[in-house]
Amino acid sequence: MRSLDPFRDCARDLGIPQDEVERWLDTNVRPCASLGGLPTGGPVVGRFGGLPRLPEDEPVPDLPFLASIDLAAVPPDATDLPLPTDGTLLFFADTSDLAPMRRRGWSRLVHVPAGTPVSERGPGDEQPRQVHQAHDLHLEIDPSLPNRGDHYSEGFEHGDELGEVWWDIAGEVQKGGPVQIGGYPWVWNNDAVRGTDHGPGDWVLLAEFGTDDDGLLGTIHWVIRREDLAAGRLAGTVACYDTA
Repeated sequence: MRSLDPFRDCARDLGIPQDEVERWLDTNVRPCASLGGLPTGGPVVGRFGGLPRLPEDEPVPDLPFLASIDLAAVPPDATDLPLPTDGTLLFFADTSDLAPMRRRGWSRLVHVPAGTPVSERGPGDEQPRQVHQAHDLHLEIDPSLPNRGDHYSEGFEHGDELGEVWWDIAGEVQKGGPVQIGGYPWVWNNDAVRGTDHGPGDWVLLAEFGTDDDGLLGTIHWVIRREDLAAGRLAGTVACYDTA
C-alpha cells in the first residue's frame, strides 16, 4: 500500500498528538482494491461499462450496467474481505432522477459462477437506454480509512478531526478510480456500513461506485454481512445510495 505520511503530516499540522494518530492508523487502516481506467501497472480485474456478459438463462436487468469484476483476478491481499475466489460479479444500478429514492429495484448484483457460458447482450436482447463507455479496470491496492469519524471515535479524543484529515488528503494517498472493493465507504451523509440498520451481523463494504448524474455527485455502496460473503451468499447484499 502507499505511504500514509501525508496523513501523518496533515494531522500533525492540526496539532493532533502523534501517538493518537498512530493508534488511529493501527486500529482503522484497511486495504482496498481501487479500480480505475488508466493503466497503472496493476492487473486488469474487470471491465467498466459496455454490455453485460450473462448466461443465456439469466435475464438482463433493465438497468444501466456499471461494471463486471473477475474475482479470480483480484489478489487475496487486495482487501481483508473473504471474497469468493472465482466467478464474476456484475453490478447494475440506476441513479438518474434520484431513482434510488423513488424506485424499488433500482439496483442489482449478479454473480456468475466460473466456467458458465455467457454472451454479451442488453435487456430483451435489445440495446439498453443507457450504455457507459467500456474500458478495462486496472487494480491498485490502496489504504482505506473512515472519512467521517462519527462511528469510529470511541477511545479517540480527536476522532472527528482524524476523519476530516482523510477527507482532505485521501486523493493524495489513493490512486483512486470509479470503483472500490473493500475498505470503508466514502460518506457524504450516511455511513452505509455503520450508519444504517441493516440488521444483526458484521456488515462490510463489498463495492463502491462513484456517480455523477446531471452534475449530482453520488456514491453507490453494496454492503453485505461478512459471514454471508464468506459463505458465498451474495443474495444478502444490500445497495445504498448517498449524495453530496
